[in-house]
Amino acid sequence: MTGLERRYRRLLALYPRDHRERNGEEMLGVLLAGSEGRTRPGPRASADVLWGAARLHARRVAALDGGVRLRDVLAVVGLLGPLVLLTGATTGLHEIAWWIKADALGDMPWSTQFPDAPVWVLWAVVAVLTLFTGLRRVAAAGAWAATAGFLLLEVGLPGQVWGTGVNTGWELLGALTAAALTWSPGPDRARELLPRRAVPALIATVVAAGVLGVLVGGLVGFAVLVAGAVAACGRGSRTGRRAALLLLLPVVTTLTAFALAHWVLPPPTTPVDEVLLRCPPLLVALLALGVPAHLARRRPDGPVT
Repeated sequence: MTGLERRYRRLLALYPRDHRERNGEEMLGVLLAGSEGRTRPGPRASADVLWGAARLHARRVAALDGGVRLRDVLAVVGLLGPLVLLTGATTGLHEIAWWIKADALGDMPWSTQFPDAPVWVLWAVVAVLTLFTGLRRVAAAGAWAATAGFLLLEVGLPGQVWGTGVNTGWELLGALTAAALTWSPGPDRARELLPRRAVPALIATVVAAGVLGVLVGGLVGFAVLVAGAVAACGRGSRTGRRAALLLLLPVVTTLTAFALAHWVLPPPTTPVDEVLLRCPPLLVALLALGVPAHLARRRPDGPVT
């Protein structure tokens, strides 16, 4: 292998792996033929390769190449979403742990520390129905009820973080999970797409993230959840990567809040704070669902007169 070929292969490595496997050798041949007599890639050829790789990655981020089936992405979310949602109870459990440690039984009822507990219990029921029974319609009904519970919490808990945008990721994931259980091919299709270890690995991940969130707090539990969700969905699968993005919408909101508050996470106090918290998970969801590609396909080829 010549030095020129080795350098071109390094540049071509910037393309997605499946694209390289299909077209890499042909692209390499064209580049070598156009660089006869050179010992290293020219500036124009290098720029063309870099621009082509960047464009292809951008098209794939927006699903403009049509290589991902939205129904398959939702099937994975429908199977794993209820499980990931259980991590949302960590904050309340952390407060209960403080309540027990402080022996505050006579000072305040436990419900003041964990007012959203009924919604998380309902998500636990949905997770059991989805993972261990064939009662998909019942699970879908429970998921819609739990999503409605999120909306009620938004308007019914004054003075709490609900209604401030901090829980936007949980709300979006809840709605997507309910929609997936209702209209996607379902958990059986998801199991065909995922590695066999996916569900057991994610169960262990959610338990570990919850325990760390209760005992340690902060972002430690979310870091474990990110690693586990990506591994469970299959990082080598485009469908799995998009499903992982949707499953991690709550993490997007949490990181946004962290960036805004510089580690301390008080409820936002201005409308601008709420908008900044709600927009990132919504944008990530639109990209992961391939909405730009859908809009591009519907756009007319020429001007409408």
